[in-house]
Amino acid sequence: ITSPDLLDDESTAQGKAIRWIVCDDSISVQLLENQNPSTGILPKQKHGFRLSGDSGEAQVIRRYILAVFYFSTSQVSPWEDSLNFLSPDLHECNWHRNYTVTNSPFEDFDPVGVFCLDGEFEIDGVFLLDDYQQPISTLIVNMRIPIGLNGLLPPEFGYLMDCKNIMLDNHISLTGQLPQTMGNMSSLVSVALLFNGLGGELPGSLFRLKKLRVIRIVGISSPTTLSYNTTQGELEMAWSLPSNVGDIEDTQLKRIVLQNSFVGTIPSWIAKLKRLEVLNLQMNNFEGAIPEAIGDLSSLYYLNLLGNNLTDTIPSSLGKSDAMEVLILGNNQLQGELPASIGNLRKLQLLDVGSNEMTSTVPSLFENLESLKYLVLESNRFNGTVDVLESMKNLAVLVIRSNSFSGLLPDGDNKLTGDLPASFANMSNLVSLIGPKNSFAGSATTEAVCDNTDPTNFIMDCDACECCEICCDGENDAVCGFQLDVRTHKIYMVRGFLL
Repeated sequence: ITSPDLLDDESTAQGKAIRWIVCDDSISVQLLENQNPSTGILPKQKHGFRLSGDSGEAQVIRRYILAVFYFSTSQVSPWEDSLNFLSPDLHECNWHRNYTVTNSPFEDFDPVGVFCLDGEFEIDGVFLLDDYQQPISTLIVNMRIPIGLNGLLPPEFGYLMDCKNIMLDNHISLTGQLPQTMGNMSSLVSVALLFNGLGGELPGSLFRLKKLRVIRIVGISSPTTLSYNTTQGELEMAWSLPSNVGDIEDTQLKRIVLQNSFVGTIPSWIAKLKRLEVLNLQMNNFEGAIPEAIGDLSSLYYLNLLGNNLTDTIPSSLGKSDAMEVLILGNNQLQGELPASIGNLRKLQLLDVGSNEMTSTVPSLFENLESLKYLVLESNRFNGTVDVLESMKNLAVLVIRSNSFSGLLPDGDNKLTGDLPASFANMSNLVSLIGPKNSFAGSATTEAVCDNTDPTNFIMDCDACECCEICCDGENDAVCGFQLDVRTHKIYMVRGFLL
């Protein structure tokens, strides 16, 4: 897994690691000294790992890889906490320290470093500090505490065969690209890389891993504000998706969350991820059109493309996504009409197409959106009436300001201004109907609307709402001009978690 030249060079991470293995690592030295003189085979481990087995060679290689990882990510300066790495008498599953954190899946502590479990990555799994009693199922690399990792992820890292979870958070000086060798991590289930200095094109081999279910990458800066790291003088790299990933038909990938630092286009191969349920690409600089083929993802229930530079029209194929519950396409440069096919999404709870360049009426098929709770159409060029909203019995938040709507607001039995969810309590700007800067002629609120709703939850132009307690007098009015953006709040509770 390493070229001889790198091993011979004492200045490289690989050269330092191999010398530690053969000179200082008590566990490896004992295995090497007791190899079979005829075959060269090393003694077996006690039980080893379920995947890589119990051979002595597997343990020496695993300890070598972790040693290379340590030396490669401490090239400029040592880690602030060694986390028991390179402890010669400790099994590699004991190369961690317990920290107290607030967001650990293990409640009151977080084992930072390398730790092992007897089963899948579950909060009730039993920690194993070695393999003396039983085989080990799961190895996890957990570096979520900012201890100053710096330098590059070495290619040897991709040969950590037993690793099921990678968590690298808050290491601004950890730079470069992910190694292409990560395609060898056949046990990998999830990858989380948050607020690091990493970047470049994601390895196509990563998406071919058969067991991988979650990829989550959040950059430090948006792609339009990438800058030099003032402490290391290094450029934070933008991420991008590969143009081709090969055969991914049999993958298990369910959730992709890529935020803040991605550029390029959204590739059409994403539509081949047939088990994908969540695709969150918000706040990047993706350009071009939304791939038509995304509508073929029958399991997709959350699609968030907020805050990119997407153009062209919304593909009508999205109307085939029967599982869709959240569809967020706001703050782009999308044009054309709102596809009537979206009215087929009967499970849809939130639709946000605000702040685009769309021109059309609200399609009549939208009357089928019986589950819709949040509708954001603001800052487009929509026109016509909003009569179709009358059938949306569960609608709780409607944002339609800065369009060209006309006519009257529906007075049917709806919930436009019913009790707001408890999670809205601290959102002082959030109201249930935001409708100024339209073309409502005269009073848009009928007597029935005023009698059946709470007017304190309305914001309208003053001449369009007789019962509103808050209204807007003109373009420079403080109420009209305030920056309401429900999309920036964590209000989208779907299936028990916030996205």
